[in-house]
Amino acid sequence: MGRGYTIGCAVFATVGSLIYGYDSGIISTTLGQKSFPRYFNYPSDDLTGAIVSTYSGGQGIGNLVGGYLGDRLGRKRTIWLAATLALVGAILQTAATHIAMLMVGRVVAGFAIGLVYAVSSIYNAEISPPRIRGMLVGLQTQLISSGYALANWIGVFCSFASGDTAWRLPLGIQCIPAIILIVGLFKLPESPRWLIQVGRYDEARAVLERLHGGDDGEPEADFAQREFEQVKQQLDYEREVSIKSFWDLFTKKSNRRRLALGVMLMIFLQTSGINVVNYYQTSIFAGVGVEGRDVLWLSAGYGMMGPIANAICLLYVDRVGRKKPLAWSCVALCINMILILVFTKEYAGSSNEVGQGFTIAWLFLFSVLFSLGFNALQLVYVSEIFPMGLRSKATAICAFFGTGVGLLFNQISPRAFDAIGYKYYAVFIACDAVAAASFFLFYPETKGKSLEEIAEIFGDSVAYQEKVGDVATPAPADTEGAPEKVDTREVGKSS
Repeated sequence: MGRGYTIGCAVFATVGSLIYGYDSGIISTTLGQKSFPRYFNYPSDDLTGAIVSTYSGGQGIGNLVGGYLGDRLGRKRTIWLAATLALVGAILQTAATHIAMLMVGRVVAGFAIGLVYAVSSIYNAEISPPRIRGMLVGLQTQLISSGYALANWIGVFCSFASGDTAWRLPLGIQCIPAIILIVGLFKLPESPRWLIQVGRYDEARAVLERLHGGDDGEPEADFAQREFEQVKQQLDYEREVSIKSFWDLFTKKSNRRRLALGVMLMIFLQTSGINVVNYYQTSIFAGVGVEGRDVLWLSAGYGMMGPIANAICLLYVDRVGRKKPLAWSCVALCINMILILVFTKEYAGSSNEVGQGFTIAWLFLFSVLFSLGFNALQLVYVSEIFPMGLRSKATAICAFFGTGVGLLFNQISPRAFDAIGYKYYAVFIACDAVAAASFFLFYPETKGKSLEEIAEIFGDSVAYQEKVGDVATPAPADTEGAPEKVDTREVGKSS
């Protein structure tokens, strides 16, 4: 047991994110298959945009529902439900005989992924010890980017297939990870923090001992017991004193600050320009002179940049923290987007192969820079900052706003490129500059602390008597607004 078991649980819990990445990526190469538009009678640009954006619409609804189900059913059962719906959505897309059936399948699949996106990161955060929480939560985006890369390569190889197999087979492959997740979830433990929240204390203790046992198989009972007591004390305090209802998310100043940081982070993610590059990369490559199957080969190479850079980020996120990689990656993205704008202006449609090559190189670099900071850390930060009683619903709200902004850009981007061309990139340059400044000025660091200890960062009172995080920085004493320890001898006494 111990770290290996915890990492195994985290990896398996994020298999649903592999489906997310694959389904997000496969639509790009699917639209690029010649047999696809021919089968569906050459859909218009608006209808093509709808095929892409309906997935995001279903995802947004799934985000909000996932916040409720994550608390109601638990993290594990919500992920299982999402995997089942993902399978249904994949089957509908694969067997589609008309556009309406395809779009229904994408809505169902998007809804399923909305559930996964909202809950899997919370699950991984709640099973992780503080010293490796960034890496384990970041596994979700690692699987997303890996799924995206896999989709691109499958799209390339399936382009050699004849007839409708070229687009049906790639859509059908996403059934495989869904089935694996449905079957394997029966062996996955429930989140110990959710178990404590619903009063199943013996189960929670057993799960904590399995998760945080030693490498020799013997449980580190001392750490597990101290963590159990910290979580229980803080939850008892929140339930009886600090968090009376969901509306405390909006009425309490510290919670409003958390929500603002989380929502803005997810919006910054969407306004970075990454989704526009991801979804419409084939059109962008074609715009700089790449033709035929070479577009798919380039897309496959582009898709590999994310997993590689994301894996590098996971190696340092628990040492460097969250704030610096987020801020500096936005600075780099801003500069990189300026280069994309300038080179697209000068060389798109020209005969200068060197200039066109550099334009493509800047697109590849954009994916690398995004994954070195933004990609891995988006869900890490949002899953950490909220108190247990509000975590599931608050994370769902943040994800919903991010999905909504992404849906907007997916829908308007084809028209924007047609109307103003390369000038459209200026929107993302401005957004990346604002994001960088915001991360430097307003976002506190969260690395090394347990989820309960993070409450101190936001000035909240805490109920636990002993810290278990690696970074034990005591709150300043006798300072106005400083967090204070609460006597827990009476709080939760009846539990």
